[in-house]
Amino acid sequence: MINKGRLNINYLNEVIKNTIEAIETGQKEIFNIFEHARQECERLEKELEKLRGQVKATIESVDRLVKLEKAAKFKLMTVSRDFEKYTEEDIRAAYEETKEIQIQLSLERQKELQLREKRNDLERSWKSMQNILKQSEHLMMQLGVAFGFLKGNLEDVSGHISDMNEKRKLAARVIKAQEEERRRVARDIHDGPTQTLANIIIQMEICERLLQKDLAKARKELNELKYIVRQSLQELRKIIFNLRPSSLDDLGLQAVAKRFCEEFEEDTGIKTEFHFFGDYRRLNSDIEVTLFRVIQEALINVRKHSKARTCLVKLEYGNERINLVVADDGIGFETGVIEGKSDERHFGLMTIKERVDLISGSFNIESAPGQGTKIYVSVPFDI
Repeated sequence: MINKGRLNINYLNEVIKNTIEAIETGQKEIFNIFEHARQECERLEKELEKLRGQVKATIESVDRLVKLEKAAKFKLMTVSRDFEKYTEEDIRAAYEETKEIQIQLSLERQKELQLREKRNDLERSWKSMQNILKQSEHLMMQLGVAFGFLKGNLEDVSGHISDMNEKRKLAARVIKAQEEERRRVARDIHDGPTQTLANIIIQMEICERLLQKDLAKARKELNELKYIVRQSLQELRKIIFNLRPSSLDDLGLQAVAKRFCEEFEEDTGIKTEFHFFGDYRRLNSDIEVTLFRVIQEALINVRKHSKARTCLVKLEYGNERINLVVADDGIGFETGVIEGKSDERHFGLMTIKERVDLISGSFNIESAPGQGTKIYVSVPFDI
């Protein structure tokens, strides 16, 4: 609704209110779907595990009956061939024993076939339910982001109508960045600890079999298993550290930033130096978290885009301000393209600027093609 070139804010608020209510209702319904799918997945998985055990037991029974059948046939052949040594009763008993085993074997084979078909059907149902679970979880996350964004304070919308398009674009980038971060964490967990845990289960099964046959090999497998567990634990700690380094609260910015730079060099092969100047002291938690995220985001940009060989992180505690410099010798870029652009290559720099603005700091960047990049951040001690 447009009235004399101005947007009817009451109408807009009503539309947003209705949209929020619809999203909230949809969110609850999707959560119910998600919860039902999760419970169904758990039920199917338990039933599948039980069925796999039955299939395994039936296969073992078939194998046992096959051996018994072979022995019974051999006995029957012996009795029939040397009928002079055996009575008619012996021959009849051997024949009946063979026939009885064959009947049992036939029944067990039929049972195995039926169990296999049931297991396969159940596996397909389980995989289908897992897809529903993943899709509902993804949709629920997207709705959660949209709901959180739309539920903000809209009282001052009229004073910012001219900036709405830009804010809408920024919101889309923020949502995209959040989804990318969630995907990155999910990918890190899936490619790392999840795969490792699957391997651990396999090796544990191997160890169980070896314990009954070869203790030396079992010990070797257990040693390898310990190594895999340690590696998995190290990967999990790295993922948790990247999400929120708890050591930041305990050790402070200087120690955590130095450690992060060392791990960055180890992971990427980019020589990364960390230098600290001034009299160290603990800062406001918001300042420490923000400066650490700036270092983290800046080094991520270096890894993704700069093609740098070396990188320098310099942290200085002055009289009234904390100064941070992140410099690399990479390919650089034209700094003029950042303003007003939504190119994802520069979204990390925009995120840094917005973080620094929130703690009343200043942000500056120097770069040119072939000249590397330098990021300057200065923040007051007290905000």
